[in-house]
Amino acid sequence: MLLFYLSLIETEEDKSKFERLYNEYKKLMKYIAKDMLRDEYLAEDAVHEAFIKLTRYINGVDESDSHKTKAFIVIIIKSVCLDMIRKDKHDKAFGLDEIDNMGYASNDSFRNVELQAVYEAIESLSDKYREIIELKVYHNLSDKEISDVLCITNATVRKRLQRARAILRKKLAERGEDYVSV
Repeated sequence: MLLFYLSLIETEEDKSKFERLYNEYKKLMKYIAKDMLRDEYLAEDAVHEAFIKLTRYINGVDESDSHKTKAFIVIIIKSVCLDMIRKDKHDKAFGLDEIDNMGYASNDSFRNVELQAVYEAIESLSDKYREIIELKVYHNLSDKEISDVLCITNATVRKRLQRARAILRKKLAERGEDYVSV
């Protein structure tokens, strides 16, 4: 598979850099993808897609062993996985426990809200808010982990979560859903 990726890269220097990245991060990428997708074969597809994306951005990578490079690789693989999850949205329904993690309301007061309405409201968010909610809900990442993945501060993560929740509350209220605010 490495030869395929290398064929997508023009310069020998970039090919060498990519080969180092491939050898250093392929196991980490597979681990993250398996954790997020919970499926061996989907994880392999995600890693493959992530490496193809990495070939497009290889000249933006400075060193193969830097913290910044690792964060960039993690962002790529998580982004690919999130895209796969979004594409499979009809098969993925939110459980009430996951919704509670978002800080909405207790199970009893939230049972009247249709889960599909919540999902549609999340899907209608702008990318920066939808990503934050998905990382928090789908993957149970801490604010610190989200800040590392997205390369933003913890304060920005908290503020975006707060704004995303407020937008969701408003969207659900506009739909006439029986919603209890936090």
